[in-house]
Amino acid sequence: MSKIRMRGFSLIEVMVVIVLLLVITGAIFSLINGAIARSGNEQAKLDMFQQAREFMDQMSRDLHQAGFPNPQNFVSNVLSNPNSDDLRGAVGIVKIDSGDLWFEGDVDGTGTVMVIQYHLDTSTTNGCPCLKRSQQPKVSGNPLTGQTAATYQVEVQGVQNTSIFSAYVDGATGSPIPLPVDFNTDGATIATIDTVQAVLTLRSTYIDPQTHQQPIATLVSTVRLNNCSQAHDGLALSCQ
Repeated sequence: MSKIRMRGFSLIEVMVVIVLLLVITGAIFSLINGAIARSGNEQAKLDMFQQAREFMDQMSRDLHQAGFPNPQNFVSNVLSNPNSDDLRGAVGIVKIDSGDLWFEGDVDGTGTVMVIQYHLDTSTTNGCPCLKRSQQPKVSGNPLTGQTAATYQVEVQGVQNTSIFSAYVDGATGSPIPLPVDFNTDGATIATIDTVQAVLTLRSTYIDPQTHQQPIATLVSTVRLNNCSQAHDGLALSCQ
């Protein structure tokens, strides 16, 4: 009777198979980790872009109400003299600097004139450099120096550029107006401004695993002013 000889895998063959399995498994996990990292990076970019987009939309809505209501919306001589100090009327743009934008307007449709201030905080604590926004009811007094102190809330964190705001006459096609300008000192200039532009560059807190850099995004928003200015009479955007 013949014998059937059984032969299994040798130790070397088993070890080769195990090594091959480890290599294949490692490659698969490497691909999975890369996909997860790319997904996290794209989500960070999306969140950063969305934050910036929401800020730009808020600023645009606010600016479209700058200068409303104005003396043309009231019966003659109803507002106190000067009209700009009356809490019932909005003067429009109050101040523009590279990191500051102040104006008055009924931004929420309640009939109450609000003092809106956007400010770039260049400190390096609490998520800053960041852009902040303040909204306070107007009080009777000078638009620049006689209003309630601003109470700021952080709107956008990780701001990288310091020249945020610029102002133009006849749209954003020419040279920007030299800044700063304010209601008390540069009324004749402010009463000609019809366009405000904001440029915002943000850096994410997320580090890209491939480039080892933090993603950066830049957005630009250009807003054409709808309402007039009380800064000066007889000019393009003057209320009188």
